[in-house]
Amino acid sequence: MEKPNISVSVIIVTFNVLELLKECLESITSKNLKLEIIVIDNGNDDTYQFFKNKKQYTYIKNKENIGFAKANNIGFKIAKGKYILVLNPDTKLKKNTIDTMFNFMEENLNVGMSTCKLLLPDGSLDRSCRRSIPNIKNSIGKFFYLSKIFPQFSGYNIRENINKTIEVEAISGAFMFIRSKALYGDSTHKKIGFFDEIFWAMGEDLDLCKRFQIAKWKIIYYPKTTTLHYKGASGGIKKSSKDKTNADSKTKKRWIKAYFNAMELFYEKYYRERNSVITNYITIITIRLLLILRMIKFMFTKS
Repeated sequence: MEKPNISVSVIIVTFNVLELLKECLESITSKNLKLEIIVIDNGNDDTYQFFKNKKQYTYIKNKENIGFAKANNIGFKIAKGKYILVLNPDTKLKKNTIDTMFNFMEENLNVGMSTCKLLLPDGSLDRSCRRSIPNIKNSIGKFFYLSKIFPQFSGYNIRENINKTIEVEAISGAFMFIRSKALYGDSTHKKIGFFDEIFWAMGEDLDLCKRFQIAKWKIIYYPKTTTLHYKGASGGIKKSSKDKTNADSKTKKRWIKAYFNAMELFYEKYYRERNSVITNYITIITIRLLLILRMIKFMFTKS
């Protein structure tokens, strides 16, 4: 049987944010493109009830929260689109976003993945949509606020004009417009593969970007269209979505731990072998101390 001619497969992994997910789904439109929307549900709310008679979506309910990477990979395995849009449920697309990104990718065949301008609810840029791959130096600058004083430590967040199209090292998993043949491979392109499932949540987007870089695919920040990103609604640990989240204390703790665990896993995967034993020891201990401090802060500030 011949596969349908799908232009873009949209994959959304959701966790207990049904109202935001509804807004997200309503914003996914296109004038000329054939879309398929795949929703992978990691939650335990009433989302499954909403999808009972929604035949226009491919809906998959997981028995438990298996994490962002593993759930997206379920979507990757069944997606049929020429392009795949990995999209968070706490986003709201501008009307022309999918068409704009599709046309950009069609005109730039050396680009493996791209993103648009992601804006937080206050109108500021979500800086994770255009950033560098973390290393020891730029991570120190970010977490110890040295980047605000010393320019040499400011490499993680890109300071160029936010309205300028630029090549970047990494984009956010909230909006990743991916060329399918880069993921799956074909007769002329080696398969990069899906998200690495060692990452439960967070870090998998950086890892995929790193692998695209290694494979010599360009990653582009293309700000000709915008997407609203409430950011962190599923985990409940971001200020930008504090009024939108349904996350309880247990969920928030799990996401905080996942955040720092992702740092450690990323370091182990890409930097341990090239650095000294002492550097490795100091780095891992620092990450674990940052986790402890963040958990203490959470315990004293949680509502």
